[in-house]
Amino acid sequence: MKNTIRLSLISVALISSLYAENQYSLEAIDVTAAQGVTLKKQDVTDDVTIITKAAIEESRVTTLGEALSQLGNIAVSQSGGVGQQTSIFVRGMDNRRILVLIDGVRYNDPTTPNAASNIAHIMLYNVEQIEIIKGAQSGIWGSDASGGVINIVTSKAKEGTHAFFNVEHGSFDSKQASLQASYATQRFDVLVGALSLRNEGFSAYEPQKGTPDYGQRYDDLGLEKDSYVNTSFNAKLGYNITDIDRIEANVQLINSDTDIDNSGSDNTEADTKAKNNFYSLAYKHMGSVHNINLQYNLSTFDRESLFSLSGPTYKYEGSVNEIKIDDKIAYAEDSFLRIGTSYQLFEQQEITANTNKDYSAIAAFVTNYNQFEFFSGQNTILTESIRYDKYNEFDDALTGKVGLKQFVYNDYYVSSNIGTGFNAPSLAQLYGQFGANPNLKPEKSLTADFTLGNDVVWITGFYNEITDFIDYTGVWPNSGYNQVPGKSKFRGVELGYEDYLFKALGLAANYTYVHTEDANGEELARRPKSQLDARATYYISDDFDIGLNVQYVGTRYDGANKTGAQTGEYTLLNIVSNVKVNKYISVYGKVNNIGDEYYQVVDGYATAGRSIYLGLNAKY
Repeated sequence: MKNTIRLSLISVALISSLYAENQYSLEAIDVTAAQGVTLKKQDVTDDVTIITKAAIEESRVTTLGEALSQLGNIAVSQSGGVGQQTSIFVRGMDNRRILVLIDGVRYNDPTTPNAASNIAHIMLYNVEQIEIIKGAQSGIWGSDASGGVINIVTSKAKEGTHAFFNVEHGSFDSKQASLQASYATQRFDVLVGALSLRNEGFSAYEPQKGTPDYGQRYDDLGLEKDSYVNTSFNAKLGYNITDIDRIEANVQLINSDTDIDNSGSDNTEADTKAKNNFYSLAYKHMGSVHNINLQYNLSTFDRESLFSLSGPTYKYEGSVNEIKIDDKIAYAEDSFLRIGTSYQLFEQQEITANTNKDYSAIAAFVTNYNQFEFFSGQNTILTESIRYDKYNEFDDALTGKVGLKQFVYNDYYVSSNIGTGFNAPSLAQLYGQFGANPNLKPEKSLTADFTLGNDVVWITGFYNEITDFIDYTGVWPNSGYNQVPGKSKFRGVELGYEDYLFKALGLAANYTYVHTEDANGEELARRPKSQLDARATYYISDDFDIGLNVQYVGTRYDGANKTGAQTGEYTLLNIVSNVKVNKYISVYGKVNNIGDEYYQVVDGYATAGRSIYLGLNAKY
């Protein structure tokens, strides 16, 4: 029955595109992370998903994880409620192989065991758009981008004086308020914003599947709540020296405090405090031939974790320093060469163990981009990128990618991308306190995809493989990080649709099927076999809309090789409505998990039941 519903939704979406009037203006959407420069979405060969500010506001999602799951069709694995440890899977590749950027500044945390990004702490109050570029991007961005890039673009000041205020209250005594104000002239611009979120939450721990109490929520079992606090601040300054020369400074500060539970226990005092700060300073020259960017980025991470009531407190500090210069040289109409170099320093200090470790890399990179008419007067786009990273601790890496996009009829196109990637082992994997292995070498990857469609409906086939997969193997105390010989493979298909019907009904559907296997042919853990996200928004008037989001998650096992609990095969329904009171004020309400579905994403960790939220925002 569930498969029938899933296929029916996709069929309706695909068939309706034959007579729907396209209201989307995708040509106006810029993408900044695909080639390291700004291009129109239609001019990019890569498989790119854009989550716009309008979509974020319309759906009223709060966290990056919510947006990626509901609007980006990405599998999200979260160990409890808001703020708890969150992982993502893009075409089966987990988030230590997905580079996350905030305005081009690295968010991947070198103090965590896998140097992955914990997206749980990224709130969307100041986000203009989210760019998801799938497939190996190491030829552009280097390490940590072997499975793709997620670039979060924050709001920019617009000419004049503007302000935005939002307040929301809801289930689990969740309270959040955010404020953003900006002022800009032709010469100078400034923007500042802040958010405060407090959530009493619910117990992250829940009985595992197969135990007598499985199926009962925390309030039935008398478990303590795990609260979450997030305080964020952002600021942007810009000054136009001339019409083509500009300097910019950006700051993003994220402070969080999360009560946590270990699997199989209901700790009452265990928690993790984190301070993640991101800074950038840039000079930009935007000439007719040369587009030069000189930029310094700094990411700092300060993490303190208490994992048990009787255990020690673990303290970590880490940073990523990066300086880069690149030049986009326009050598012909619709053609350019981007050439540049960068220096990166990754540092970690384990305060508890009183050890300091670091490694660095010097990189050089080149991208060539061409647009021309080759096939029956239709547009052809061809890109080639290559990057060389020289490390001081392990083998150097040479990576690249090639992309081709051919328009065949009107806006219908075929596109294909093939790229190589690498992932450097993290400092914790090399030198940390738990299972360290200083003999690890970088993973290598290969990804390829092929797409047929247009801006309304499309189908993509993909294939990814990782050689020398780094994994935590063995049983304590004889366990640790090791290189798994052979190739791990990820392959599947994606279908998508997005359009308006009858000028009043917005429809979107995204479906992903992925098959994963390690070098021994065994399936990897926690990747759903299939996932469908569909949403419909009915615009009752210019001032009133109501939307429904449906998500189906297919078979998923908590352990590798189909072991552990089966945590998939469920359907979630969410509803949201927005009412514009006047040109300044809007109110909204949303109900998540309308059917109060009981499910677990990670065995032994809880998920939210039916929850209700009301909010108000004002714009000037």
